[in-house]
Amino acid sequence: MTTCSSIIPAALASACQPFALTLDQRRFSKALLVAKQRLPELAQAVEIELGRLLHDVEFSIDMNLCHGTGLDSWLAEPGRLLLQCPVLVPTDSYCFFALDFTGVHHLADLALGGQLSKVVQLEDKTELSASELRVCSRVAQRQLLAMQQLLFKEQSVLPASAVKQQLEPAQFQYLPVKVRMLLDSDAISWYLWLPLSFFVDQDDSNSSVAVPAANVAQWPQVPVLCRIEMARKKVSLRQLRECLNGAVLPIELHSAMSLQLNKERLFFGKVAEEANSLVFQITDIVTRE
Repeated sequence: MTTCSSIIPAALASACQPFALTLDQRRFSKALLVAKQRLPELAQAVEIELGRLLHDVEFSIDMNLCHGTGLDSWLAEPGRLLLQCPVLVPTDSYCFFALDFTGVHHLADLALGGQLSKVVQLEDKTELSASELRVCSRVAQRQLLAMQQLLFKEQSVLPASAVKQQLEPAQFQYLPVKVRMLLDSDAISWYLWLPLSFFVDQDDSNSSVAVPAANVAQWPQVPVLCRIEMARKKVSLRQLRECLNGAVLPIELHSAMSLQLNKERLFFGKVAEEANSLVFQITDIVTRE
């Protein structure tokens, strides 16, 4: 005798495509796919725009989507700068720009003198100068302007400002991107958090296009626990004791019986007898105020 099992063998589990359950996760998954396709173009646009800001500096830009977690811990470490940039295209939102103090110092060197100076020890540098903050604000703003021009053919980014409470932006609302400025013998890295509206519409939650096609052919066979409530009755402890001794407890069937999925009541129906067995037929759907 063989039985069918809905459990996927471990050897095959790695080949299965994860399916996002919530609307936010589906929208995030779709934005992730679109961003992967546009990332090379975005990197090139940022490289051209930053080249206009950093004169006489040869560099290239490399961009990669960040996978997994850990950025919140990175932001919590000392010597980190987090800026927020209000953007008005395509919708009113914020973008975020973060880097360590060493990166801030190097960007200021490139913007003001064109040469990198020695690395500053983080424990020796507790505050940033006005020039360093101004350079970082311009770098953040220029990147976003370049991206908006590429994606939407219009631009609108307000000046960036420092965030005092340095927490990672909300998950499933922003795409974290790691940007690397590759110089001759050095590299400067920072992070961008881009709103999902850069890549998907605000109300786009269509699960059919949010992720690669998932195999749902076996979903109708997935077992769920249903319960049909035919009667309910309050009894006293005396009646319960009598039933334990063999007494009969009279009950009355509900006129409209309910079908529950786990603990959620979903449908009303009626019970009938068919082929010497009881059957249940749905007659109405439970409505909620």
